[in-house]
Amino acid sequence: MGERPLIQDVTQDTSTRFVSFTAGSHRFELALMKADYFNDQTMVINLHKNRQALLDLENIMKDGHLEHIFQLSAMEAEELRNYLPDLL
Repeated sequence: MGERPLIQDVTQDTSTRFVSFTAGSHRFELALMKADYFNDQTMVINLHKNRQALLDLENIMKDGHLEHIFQLSAMEAEELRNYLPDLL
């Protein structure tokens, strides 16, 4: 196999936390990954929906952000929004 040019190739130690909880009528299973590479944000992976986003306290409060990123209803997003500040 020939060489393929890479734009970036970085290896870092990460800290990953796996959290499962029920909020209202919805169950969430998340992986929260922290690394220096992400600056002050946390990579939040919704394991059920196989979707991820870099989140911080500011962008989780933006209207429609969690709904769009994780494909959640407004009610599900609000339930998640209530838990995320303590998890980040």
